[in-house]
Amino acid sequence: PKKLSDTLLMHMRFLRPPRRAAAPPNANLTRRYASSARLAALVERIPVVTPELPAWKRESLELRERLAAHLSKVYPEQLTVAQEGPDRRQARLRAAAIIESEGAREGEGDRTGDETSLDRKLAHRLYLVLREGGAWRLPQVDWSGGAEAPTVRQCLGEHLSASCGASLQLHWVGNAPLAHLPAGEAATFFWRLQYVAGEVEPGAGAEGHAWLTKEELAERLDGEEGALAREVCGPFD
Repeated sequence: PKKLSDTLLMHMRFLRPPRRAAAPPNANLTRRYASSARLAALVERIPVVTPELPAWKRESLELRERLAAHLSKVYPEQLTVAQEGPDRRQARLRAAAIIESEGAREGEGDRTGDETSLDRKLAHRLYLVLREGGAWRLPQVDWSGGAEAPTVRQCLGEHLSASCGASLQLHWVGNAPLAHLPAGEAATFFWRLQYVAGEVEPGAGAEGHAWLTKEELAERLDGEEGALAREVCGPFD
């Protein structure tokens, strides 16, 4: 018995203490910023078309195409046209016209300069900003912690519906904020959301909205928020 008890004691020394239960999602925010936290949404529209190829890659592809054309055998046009047939040729031309019109890299917003349109900067990520009180800012709202307070998602989600329209459908990217900016006893926490569908309808207090690229967003936002936008906004190469 004594030998068995010594063996048990020796093994117990290497047993890890039980892990504490994970704190609720709002616990850390509530504990540190009980009444001074602010929630901001970085609403992102992902690229619609592939990005432009770098110059070196375009030159490489053009060289390969010229080499392939030089080594290929050219058949008489009478043979190729007869082999393709009128129906197939018409279908090919129709498909090429659709690709040229629908696959354009320039949208209507680019041609008209409309920053409220999602049909602009198709190869770039765009971010939603609101104009309030003469200044551009991300959608954001004050949040008071506490047991009876709404969750972060509830609070920020309700604010987005009120300030940007109920038809706007968004996807939350993760459960944790992507960044925060402390300011003494206060702090602003930023959450990333991706645009899915719907139209932005600015609510009361908003003078307008815009979908901006990373560079445009950094120029419109003031101070630390502009610097933060350069760090957390794509592209993520």
